[in-house]
Parts: sequence; structure tokens; C-alpha cells
Amino acid sequence: MPRSLFWIAASCILALLALLPAFSSGASPTVKEKVIYSFTGGTDGAYPLSDLTLDAEGNLYGTASNGGIFNCGFNNAFGCGTVFELKRSQGVWKLEVLYSFTGGSDGGGLQAGVIFDKAGNLYGTAGALYGGPGTVFKLSPNSHGGWTQSTIYAFNCSGSDGCVPQGDLVFDSQGNLFGTTSSGAGGNCGMFNNGCGAVFELTPHANGSWTETTVHSFAGAPNDGAGPVAGVVFDATGNIYGTTQYGGSGSCGRFSALPPGCGTSYKLTFSGGTWTETLLYNIVRGDGFGIYPPGELFFDNPNHLLGVTLKGGDGYGTVFELNYTQERGWRETQPHVFYSNPDGELPMGRLVADTKGELLGVTQLGGGGSGTVFELEHLSNGWKERIVHNFVGPPDGAYPYAGLVSDSQGHLYGTTQGGGAGTGCDGPCGTVYEVTP
Repeated sequence: MPRSLFWIAASCILALLALLPAFSSGASPTVKEKVIYSFTGGTDGAYPLSDLTLDAEGNLYGTASNGGIFNCGFNNAFGCGTVFELKRSQGVWKLEVLYSFTGGSDGGGLQAGVIFDKAGNLYGTAGALYGGPGTVFKLSPNSHGGWTQSTIYAFNCSGSDGCVPQGDLVFDSQGNLFGTTSSGAGGNCGMFNNGCGAVFELTPHANGSWTETTVHSFAGAPNDGAGPVAGVVFDATGNIYGTTQYGGSGSCGRFSALPPGCGTSYKLTFSGGTWTETLLYNIVRGDGFGIYPPGELFFDNPNHLLGVTLKGGDGYGTVFELNYTQERGWRETQPHVFYSNPDGELPMGRLVADTKGELLGVTQLGGGGSGTVFELEHLSNGWKERIVHNFVGPPDGAYPYAGLVSDSQGHLYGTTQGGGAGTGCDGPCGTVYEVTP
């Protein structure tokens, strides 16, 4: 069993620590979900943990944490992971593997998605699941109709360098790449003894090389965050916003194997040639608030941010909202608290806005037992949640680990690390699915 599925078991243990109030949530009969690809665990890949990226033609790109043509991982039983493309022709989706990782200097065990540059090259991170420091890679279309892989940076987890990247990459307006590492870069963070994580920048040069700079090294509780597992977002002026799953001044994890702190939201500002961090909000335990944010922030404007937490809220995780006013500073509210069944449990990944301006996301568990797609409608007096789809397992997907992407018609796409019709993984190997409003 790959490490991704061990996370499900660990997540269940965390979730059972909360209480289960009564809750009712109905799915809309007009929404249709279908599996557009089931992984087989062979050369195509297995157990996708990433979100997806759309190109201008509506093709989908993503990564699988296992599978491919090289062996990796536990007992050498699973592949090292793939980058794939799904093309739709006459209503049928066909998958093409763009690259199979070897588990060597290129990395393996992919957990994050991929991103395009303006020239049509793909970038992503690898190495988060097999204990290696991790890499940043580039895939370039070649003259043979395929793709050529190059490792543009290999983390070493020493000094100020980070390691184990898990979140998506993002470009700034100058073509520099930014991302996070969940450990490394100094600090003492409990089980992450090799560091509390970092935000990094990769700057390209005319000769094709890249220079890596650690933008910020997290120091951990109580004065800083720790363990950023999500990517970052930019505002219009180039400031960076993100979350850390641990750290901060909240009283979480102080008597467990987890790093201290309930998590933070932070901002990085560039001035005078250096980046300066501001902690926007220290997540605290109790009073109905959620803890341990695992996903990117949804950036509405510099004074309004939203995200999800794995636990807390007197339930099984939350959607949280941060609002800033000059009079009161940053204040947190909980637009929704999850209550497992029939509602969701363990919200994951990023939130996305559809064409109507509603927010959508996923929960890894809950609903029918195998996770949900949920929608939050912004009303004049708050937010209203409804379940868009309950995953039920094979041949449907199960256990979505990453957020959604929306096309111009409002169709939603995502991945599940379990479920599907493939049986090459001692069971189902995961899916790519489409939700049609």
C-alpha cells in the first residue's frame, strides 16, 4: 500500500477525535458526475493525488503518485509516478503518459499538479512520497511529438534549503517560479526534525539554468508557521499569501507526534531586495474553529481570504473565512463546519469559483463514506452549503485528495486516489472525474 493510502487511515483517526452533531445536506438532482478515466496501475499510473490543469483546448494535465514503467516505493511494488494528459475526442477521453519517473535523480511519488509557462512547457515537483528531498522538474515538447524531462532543481534539505515539496507551483509576473517545501530549511518542528519548511523561488536564466532562493524559512511555534503543504498565491502587487498546516500560537499537538501549533495564514512582502513575513492569523483551538489548514488560500481580495481545515469546528473540518478591517484586524469566521455523514469529512486542497461565483471543494471522506464534492453559495446573510456529489467507490471514484478545476462552461474536473474500474493495484487505482452542472 502506498503512503497516500496510509494517510487515509491516519486522517480517519484524527477525524474520530471530534464529536458528531446531527446534520443534513442534500445533493442536487440536476448535477451529473462521471468517471472519465480509471487508472490501471500499469504504465498509465495509479493513485493520483494532484489537482488538474486545463490548457486552451480543454485538455487536462495532472500527475499520478504511483505507476509508470519504473519500480519504486514499498517493496518495489509500485511505479514511481507519471505526468499524464487527457484529451477528449468525440466525447471520449484518452490518456497519454507524458513522462514516467524513475525514482532516481528525477524524483518520484508525485503529489502536486503541473503548471504551464507561456512557451507551453510544464513544471511540477516530485519526490514527496518516498523519503527523498524532492525535485522541481520541467517537461518540454520535443520534435518527436513527445516530451523531454529535465530536473531544474534538486532539494538537499541542508542549511536553509527546504525539502519534500507537496504543493503546486506558481509563476510570478516576471516568470519566476514559487512554491513551498513541507520540511527542511531549519527550525525544530517535532517529527519534522529536519526543519519546519520554506517558501522558495526559482529564477530562470538565458542559458536554461535556474537559481533557487529560499524566500522564507519557517521557524515553527509559537511565533511562526510550520509544515506548509500547499502552494502560495499572489495578489495584484506581487505579495505572497499561504497557509502552514502546523505552527503558530494555537495549543495543538503539544503532547503528540505532530509539530506544535494549529496552523497559520501568512503574507510575504518584497521590499528592498528581501522578503518579509507577516503572520495574518494564528489558528486557535476551540470555540468552533477549525485547525490544520492543508490547502491553498482562495484569494478574493487582500482583505478577504478563504480556505479549509482538516479538523475542528466541533466537527470534521471546516471552511474558514478571514476578513480584515482597520478597526479589528484579521477576524476568522466559519462559513461551514463538516459533520461527516451525510455531510463531508476532512476537506482537502484548494477552493475554486465556478461561473456563478459559488465556491466548490472536496472532502476526502464523509458523505456516502468515500468523500464529496461540495458547493458554498454566498448569500446576503452568510454561506449555504450543499453536497454536489457523494463518491461511492468502484466504479465511481473514492477519497479525493486534491481540489477542483473549472472550465469556461462550468464543468468541474478532479482526481480521486481510490475507486474506479481499474484493478491493477490490489484493487481500484483511482480516477479522473467530471462534474456537470
